[in-house]
Amino acid sequence: MKRILPFIIALFVTATAFAQQTSTAPQDPTALGNAFFKALLDEDSKTLGSLVSSDLDIISFDGQSIDGDLLIQGVSGGAVIIETGSISDVVTRQYNNDAAVMTGTWKAKGNIQGQAYDSSVAFSVVSAKQGGTWKIVNIQFTPMRQ
Repeated sequence: MKRILPFIIALFVTATAFAQQTSTAPQDPTALGNAFFKALLDEDSKTLGSLVSSDLDIISFDGQSIDGDLLIQGVSGGAVIIETGSISDVVTRQYNNDAAVMTGTWKAKGNIQGQAYDSSVAFSVVSAKQGGTWKIVNIQFTPMRQ
């Protein structure tokens, strides 16, 4: 149970309405990151599972590590409500056509298990090609001073 709270905290800082979701895997890391945030907002655990690697690791702003399975379970459980969410200052840097880092800031408002939040975080999403398909392998969040 102690591991679920950091997961939920990390989850609420990741969801936003951003990009169209398609049935095929995104072919570039920016589209992958956008599809990830959209799947979180839509509580679409099936799509989310198709976008992340089997060894996904999320580092929440309290330093806790959360694995991809816990992320997908939390999304499918509907424990997070996002009222508003917006991403800004997005930059994607690609390396050797098989790795990329997407960074930006995210502002969201909503509630987690009945507890309201309104916060801003800096994020990084690391993607890598696995078997010719882009997958998210790591996400990290850092709280921003308000």
